[in-house]
Amino acid sequence: MLLDRLIPGLSTLRGVGLADIPREIGAGISVAAVAIPIGLAYARLAGLPPEIGLYASIFPTLAYALFGPSSRYLVIGPDTAICLLLGSTVTALGVTALDQRAPVVAGLTLLVGLSCIAASVLKLGFIANLISRPVLVGYLAGVSLTLLVKQLPGITQVPLEAPGLLRPFIELAGHFGEIHWPTVALAFALLAILRAMKRFTPRIPGPPVVVVGALVLSAALALEARGFATIGALPAGLPMLAMPVFTGDPAELTMAVAGLVVVSFASGILTARSFGQKVGAPSQPNRELAGFGAANIAAGLFQGFAVTGADSRTAVALSSGGRTALVGIAAAATIALVVAFLTGPLALLPEAALGAILLSAAIDLFDLAGFRRLARIDRRELHFALVAAAGVVWVGVLQGVFVAVLLTLAHLVLKVSRPEHRIMGWHPERDSLVSLRRYPDARLSPRITVFLFEGPVMFLNAEYFRERVLAALAEYPDTRWLVLNASGMHHADTSTVDALEALKEGLDRRGIALLIGGGHGDFRAILERSGVIELIGRESVHTTAREALIAAEAARDS
Repeated sequence: MLLDRLIPGLSTLRGVGLADIPREIGAGISVAAVAIPIGLAYARLAGLPPEIGLYASIFPTLAYALFGPSSRYLVIGPDTAICLLLGSTVTALGVTALDQRAPVVAGLTLLVGLSCIAASVLKLGFIANLISRPVLVGYLAGVSLTLLVKQLPGITQVPLEAPGLLRPFIELAGHFGEIHWPTVALAFALLAILRAMKRFTPRIPGPPVVVVGALVLSAALALEARGFATIGALPAGLPMLAMPVFTGDPAELTMAVAGLVVVSFASGILTARSFGQKVGAPSQPNRELAGFGAANIAAGLFQGFAVTGADSRTAVALSSGGRTALVGIAAAATIALVVAFLTGPLALLPEAALGAILLSAAIDLFDLAGFRRLARIDRRELHFALVAAAGVVWVGVLQGVFVAVLLTLAHLVLKVSRPEHRIMGWHPERDSLVSLRRYPDARLSPRITVFLFEGPVMFLNAEYFRERVLAALAEYPDTRWLVLNASGMHHADTSTVDALEALKEGLDRRGIALLIGGGHGDFRAILERSGVIELIGRESVHTTAREALIAAEAARDS
């Protein structure tokens, strides 16, 4: 049906039986219990009034529940990196007054939503891959360190102005006598509770427990009268439709929106993929863009801020048994009721509780296991991750996005321009050609060298390819037959042709015969069209490297 295609969430609603409704609504209430404290904390992170964090969890959640293609399991909401990026962007645009920031953030969010819709129409779902996994690990580590430092004013009640990673600590040391130590103690006590719950009771979300406990403590001990900062009174009532504000140089806005789209979509699609694998629902990047676009348009028009796939809220929904769009609808309705009727008690919430939630989020962002895995698998990827982290810390969160993208592209270029290469030998027990590096007991055929280049030869690596072949021949100077294992060559261009022609010419001067085994698709087609196959000799081009080796051995023994 056309309506189902336009509003995908409707199809999941039709599948909800009467017996399932209590479970779905219960899951939605559980999601709201987590979303409310996180929304309050993330609004502070973006430098916005706390109620904006609640607004960002109402209409956007409802919009994604109805328009999100994966709405039967994914819940959207504010994200740590996105909120930090929004806050940094608005400050860079010169908007610092608290009452002026919200409309500008809403304008950026609306532009992000429209950009996501446009990208979906243009089938640009691949932008989720503009930040590779290793670089994303580093980027989020940099965001984590930045976020940790940004909590210093909130948990010490000392206003700090110094930027960077170390200078705020130096500035704080100069105001040591002004630190409100009871606030520090409360923040770290609540942080300890959050971390303990995450480790020992992972099925029970920590933020609601901490917020309720802090509210009870604040009311019972009159913490505000004792010098503890609280979030203060929140305006009651649902957010109204409001026109956002667009400010700043168009080039600056374009860069900011591009960075927000890349980071929010990369983060959201990773969440969608990871949870989609658990429930057997593969993500659809181009349709996810449309869903995220609808959510962000709703956020921009109803005084919220940018949102994306939320791992903590999705995990709560799934653990509570939620499987349909009704979860998001129930969560949005629950938050709306709180905003409309229950904002009074929230005024007593200590700022230390929000600081503890953000400190815990920062700890979760720093993926130490991910760094260890990179160190174990590929040190080059580890270096890229470390540079990405340093980029965020030293040049800023927004600029760090583009550093991360450039690092990903550099990573790709490095891998394509410097593929692995192997000398191969025959392994009787495996009955196949294998790498001598991995199987030093493999047998080499006298006067025959089998060379494997693990990637296509193209303009990026054509000269490198020739250098590696010549280096292999220097290592085996008695070679008279060179078998090029082309099993990894699925692409070719003019540089491929030039490299093969130059290689053939050089081998002819040395009296070395060239045979090619393997290669398919575009590679074989280019050999045909360019005439290289005639230059080498059709009889010297074989289907597999094994066949080419047999032909070389036959020529040698004849």
